[in-house]
Amino acid sequence: MDSALAVFAEKGYSSASVRDIAQKADVNVAMISYYFGSKEKLLEALFRNHTANMKGKIESILQAKSADPFEKVDLLIDTYIDVIVNNRNFHRLMVREQALSKDGPLYQYIRDMKLRNKKLIEAAIKSGQKMGIFQKHIDATMLSITLVGSVNMTFLNYKFLCQEYKIKENDEDGFYATILQRLRNHLKTMFKSFLTYGISNS
Repeated sequence: MDSALAVFAEKGYSSASVRDIAQKADVNVAMISYYFGSKEKLLEALFRNHTANMKGKIESILQAKSADPFEKVDLLIDTYIDVIVNNRNFHRLMVREQALSKDGPLYQYIRDMKLRNKKLIEAAIKSGQKMGIFQKHIDATMLSITLVGSVNMTFLNYKFLCQEYKIKENDEDGFYATILQRLRNHLKTMFKSFLTYGISNS
């Protein structure tokens, strides 16, 4: 599955073949067919594993009784960024395929994942609204797009940001430590300002 993800991310789902994946994984083509049945089923398994992992982490944050709504927002942002950093090939595949805007199984998987993420964000928003600390009229879809889009654009602008912040392009650790920390702080401040806009703190 790791080999399949690497091939999909490099070549794109449509251009990747089962033979490419078998060669990358150093296994027989028949073994892939035996365990997964087809390239589409292999892709489905990849998405199922990734989304289950993300969903489990976010649900644990939302259910944490010790965290207030503001802390949950911080944790949601950190978790989303951490998941992308730890699953860069999956992220590359998502960004690449979404840019093509093609209908098909991959689009459906991405759409379903976005809908699940939006519902989880809605749950976090409602928690703060019930306590009267988040504003009432919030577009969860646009808020979700803001989070995903900001993170995506940060990675897509890797070279530019390295130049802007004087980081060597081959220094990934420096990029993650400097740029991603700035991104985390920026998103947390922006989200909290928006969620509480118009609400008096007095």
